[in-house]
Amino acid sequence: MIQRTNKLVFILLLLSSFINAQMNLYNQKREIENSTAQWHRIILPMAVFSETKNNLADIRIYGITKNDTIEAPYILNVKNSTSKNQPVAFRLLNKSNNSKGYHYTYEIPNAQVINAILLNFDTKNFDYRITLQGSQDQVEWFTISDNYRVVSIENTLTTYKFTKLKFPNSSYRYFKITVNSKNNPNLNGAQISKNQVTPAIYNTYPIKKTITFYNKNSKQTTLDIDLKHIGLISTVKINIKDTIDYYRPITIAYALDSVQTEKGWKVNYRNTFSGIVSSLEKNEFSFNSNKAKKIKITINHQDNEPIEIAAVTVQGFQYELITRFNKPAKYYLVYGNNLAIEPVYDIQLIPNLVPEVVKTISLGKPITIDKNAKPEKKPLFENKNWLWAIMLLMIAIVGWFTLKMIRKS
Repeated sequence: MIQRTNKLVFILLLLSSFINAQMNLYNQKREIENSTAQWHRIILPMAVFSETKNNLADIRIYGITKNDTIEAPYILNVKNSTSKNQPVAFRLLNKSNNSKGYHYTYEIPNAQVINAILLNFDTKNFDYRITLQGSQDQVEWFTISDNYRVVSIENTLTTYKFTKLKFPNSSYRYFKITVNSKNNPNLNGAQISKNQVTPAIYNTYPIKKTITFYNKNSKQTTLDIDLKHIGLISTVKINIKDTIDYYRPITIAYALDSVQTEKGWKVNYRNTFSGIVSSLEKNEFSFNSNKAKKIKITINHQDNEPIEIAAVTVQGFQYELITRFNKPAKYYLVYGNNLAIEPVYDIQLIPNLVPEVVKTISLGKPITIDKNAKPEKKPLFENKNWLWAIMLLMIAIVGWFTLKMIRKS
């Protein structure tokens, strides 16, 4: 019986040691400073991403108490852009044409606020100038946008379409679209809406080096970009010097790995974005987040003169943790464990539990976790709770054993 008791005590102590050793499975930790409330917001520093898995599944928050190590739950939020598109009911009142072009008048019965009109042309290749006007009575018209350019290009090398009018919030009852064209533009429909956008919050990653090369044979410009640190990349912004019109295919790739060959090191890239760099739009390209330190941008000029690139900005979405501390403890953010899987917490499934106002707290400097560190030896029964628990267990066992012996006699 005493042997069984010793085994039980050993198991309890082993479990306690395992819980306290959880942090040793990770590479780095940062102390969470000034945690005075139950709910907190932690903005992840850019340097964290170089140590984590690509999906950030190896992030944990541990609290150290006098007797235990506890895990605090969190919700991971990505501060990406969100867009809510609200279609608005309308009807086409009339269409006509004269020397100024083709005119289309739409009525919005309830005079709702709109800021976008998508035009659907039944023509493949065109370059039109648009005038948009608004009115409350169809007598007095006010210009909302003038000389707005819409373009469609479709050939064996390029497929590009830009036919969405974007303008400040407007609440007229009537809207008139004039297409400056001598020929029928074949406008066969429109979609009118109010688009509400919440802009993304970005981290901007500093660039260490950029090598730009134009290949006359392939008629392509490549930009090899080395970042100062590994980042979680999701957006590339390109500033073009040229003021001429241009529509060029573009691909963006990030380095997966590198191998040594007879000619030196060869970097293997994976494409993450393909599209068009255009003089009509902001050349800001977003894609799924990827960990990278090297990026390659390729622009195909086809038979055109190469465009001149003034600057490139590499960014990634900001990430934040909303965490709940249930007990007083010394809390740490730990990360860096390739074997870790994504945690599942109750608060992730019930996000409405999070209060509207959450205090933002800061993190200390990164500390490398010594996985070979031996735990400090302390008296076995330094914790009085352990002592009382074992004493009560021993009393119960001795009592049971005594009662059994009395019954036998």
